[in-house]
Amino acid sequence: MMVESEAVYALIELELDSPERKTTELILGILFHLCSCADGRAEFLDHKGGIAVVAKRIARVSPAADDRAVLILSLICKFSATSLVVHEMLDVGAITKLCTLLQMDCATYLKDKALGTLRSHSDDWLKFPCIDKTLFTRYIK
Repeated sequence: MMVESEAVYALIELELDSPERKTTELILGILFHLCSCADGRAEFLDHKGGIAVVAKRIARVSPAADDRAVLILSLICKFSATSLVVHEMLDVGAITKLCTLLQMDCATYLKDKALGTLRSHSDDWLKFPCIDKTLFTRYIK
């Protein structure tokens, strides 16, 4: 019902207004649950700022926000990764953020999830000249 009422779009728009930390954590938590279904992921990807706003919050808000943001990106990569989505993730800096997360002091399961997301399309991402191949391949291979 929430997806049908365009809640994903409304939450992304709310998050674009740069709310405070706790609000961001709640928004990312709800987005994660909505992206757990195919319709939620489709609505998330229909919004031009969806991937960008989630990626921007990694390593900026809190460990809880990092957790939800990485899980959202993981769901998108696992179930809805078209070539356009893969390119968009690269363009908006989501791949760089996931690589940065691997270097941070955070939970092991979160690093594993980020690593799995990076590995899922590493062949596609390594084709782009803007990827720092030494940093990327250090963790992927």
